[in-house]
Amino acid sequence: MPQHFQPVILAVIEKDNTFLFTKRVDDFPDYHGKWQLPGGGLEFGETPIEGLRRELREELGVEVNDINLIPFIDTTVRNEWQGIFLSYHCRLENPHASIYLNEEASEFRWFSRNELDYEKFDIFEGCVETIEALLK
Repeated sequence: MPQHFQPVILAVIEKDNTFLFTKRVDDFPDYHGKWQLPGGGLEFGETPIEGLRRELREELGVEVNDINLIPFIDTTVRNEWQGIFLSYHCRLENPHASIYLNEEASEFRWFSRNELDYEKFDIFEGCVETIEALLK
């Protein structure tokens, strides 16, 4: 498999000083069951905001507004793949909206900043740093 880059758009959805995470469903055991920020790969021709909105509709069944780029770009290399992560702070368009998970996640949870601890929860690397960059 040739090496390739993938822009990945992540949503830091905030509500009442908590942040929405989903528990990943993955065939690869090292990633299965990890808590992550919702989002996914940018498709060809999409703007990052379009990709963000599409991913959140697909994964959570929600719409967001008040979308702002977080000044933190992360990157991860996994085998021949390198993800470049762009993260956006946003809020649910309807704060009382129900969240409907697709097959990519088994559950969701709102974490307070104090709960975001790699030792307490199995969280993907970079997620806590992304929120810390937002809160600076």
